[in-house]
Amino acid sequence: MRFTHFLSRAHLAATAVALAYCLILPSCKPSANNQTDTAQGRAGEIRVFYPEFLSDSIQTLFSTTLFSVDSNLVRFEENRIPTDPQYYESAYNFELHPFTQMEEIDPQTESKFQNHTLIWSIDPLSKLSDCERLSAQGNNVLMDTVIEEIHCFWLKNVWCQQQVVLWIRDSHSAGENFSLGWLKKHQAILCAISKAIESGESNRSQTPPTAVVEQNVYSDSLTQLLAGKYNVDLCLNATLKLVQATSDFIWLRNENSQFHSNFMVNIFPATQANMSLDSVAAMRNFFTKKYLRTAEGTWVEISSSGIFPVRLNKTNRNGNPEYYLTGWYTELNTDRRGPFVRRVILDKKNKRWVAFDGFLFAPNQPRLTLMRELEIMVNHSFIKG
Repeated sequence: MRFTHFLSRAHLAATAVALAYCLILPSCKPSANNQTDTAQGRAGEIRVFYPEFLSDSIQTLFSTTLFSVDSNLVRFEENRIPTDPQYYESAYNFELHPFTQMEEIDPQTESKFQNHTLIWSIDPLSKLSDCERLSAQGNNVLMDTVIEEIHCFWLKNVWCQQQVVLWIRDSHSAGENFSLGWLKKHQAILCAISKAIESGESNRSQTPPTAVVEQNVYSDSLTQLLAGKYNVDLCLNATLKLVQATSDFIWLRNENSQFHSNFMVNIFPATQANMSLDSVAAMRNFFTKKYLRTAEGTWVEISSSGIFPVRLNKTNRNGNPEYYLTGWYTELNTDRRGPFVRRVILDKKNKRWVAFDGFLFAPNQPRLTLMRELEIMVNHSFIKG
């Protein structure tokens, strides 16, 4: 994706000075320091632990069952039809390990296998004492539910910090209610709840529950700089660099030869108390046409091809409406396009709407991990105060 942007030398100099000054200030958020007690992993990945007696059957289940999909990630380059089970990317990538490997060292991370960001522990006989203790205490329980006599707990920080563990146990100690048929039947709801927790849709706290958004001194200082100027508290990863900042628009980008990952903020007057799908989409198109000009002299807008559904969900947080828009954008008169996720919040105090928007250009490759990370950043960005 190639955009042109026009900044004056004075603006560039001012931004450089401000960033240089900000870098010497204390970080606005504590950054992970790669300690072994901090979870490691990538967005959209689940590490599954299971008892030895399930070894053969669980491998077969996960290799033959299509688990839940991400309906915003269309494999359009592969020319599949919508009825094809592989039309969308999976909602998660799974990695399977028996319980006996939990405390072994992962050679890729040099940390224990159990120190992963997002884990499913299939434990019908309730052998995991750490999970049992934390579920009983209640302080670390993010959510729990019973599905056909099987108790499911989503727990935080079981074996390390910034970790979420789904503990699946039989409500009867003998484990007679659990089967892999149960897991296959209910995998969609387990994936949906795990995604809502991981991405921040279910509980938008200031800090993401998992450690997949890597931050450093630069991202912390940039967050602080933008907070002071725009009264927003952004969740930014360490790879995003500031491209442009005006009175109503912030654009950050990570660009390499494989993909372009983007995060933008749009600010506009609150002339109406509520918005519709058409108005939310029109406002995004207004900003992308104004600021995201292509090298060909055209601009970016939401795709209306019908291939990529545009969806709007409305929620309320502390009495304020929030709108969550997903779909694909396109660069007009080119073959460049990609998914986006946009969250629009009403700032009653300052009489404005603020939109946090993540969008991705990653042709001919899986987009799950990159897009899920953008979702996490969008859902954990806020208006200050």
